[in-house]
Amino acid sequence: MLPLLAAVPLLLLQAPQVPLPLLEAKDLPPAARGPMPPRVPDLGAERSIMGQARAALRRGPSIPALQLPAGSLRIQDKVPDQSGWRAYAIEVPGGGSVTVQVVDGRKGWFRVLAMNAWGQAEPGLLQNRIPSGEPRASYHNPGTEARTIYFVVDTQDAHMVGEPFEVTVIHS
Repeated sequence: MLPLLAAVPLLLLQAPQVPLPLLEAKDLPPAARGPMPPRVPDLGAERSIMGQARAALRRGPSIPALQLPAGSLRIQDKVPDQSGWRAYAIEVPGGGSVTVQVVDGRKGWFRVLAMNAWGQAEPGLLQNRIPSGEPRASYHNPGTEARTIYFVVDTQDAHMVGEPFEVTVIHS
């Protein structure tokens, strides 16, 4: 009983957390290039005209990406079109780490993929391979030079055009 009472003052003395800056996706500049579409199963695929349109949009030469500024932040966005995904380009310094997670919206209907410009995994990329209900992915840059990594927020339903979501980007 005494150790529990001794911990109460420590809990009360913790510094309050400062909220991350909030950006609207429409205010972000487009990236110079986006990643190639990854070779992953489309969890929102269906056998209909809409499903065929989604499949055609997901076969493009690259995914249009938004360039994110340095530092930790929150982004309010929405599913832009029938393809069902949105890409973000992030510059990660040598030895740095970044984690991207969907924190608001219908989280169970999203997944986050991390990839290089070729749409492939590389050393340092970590993803939720086992579904945990938390759509997130992270990257730790093992090198000394800065690398551009792409995080793709992907939908698992074909009918989510305009669906709002919020993403946190945590640099460490």
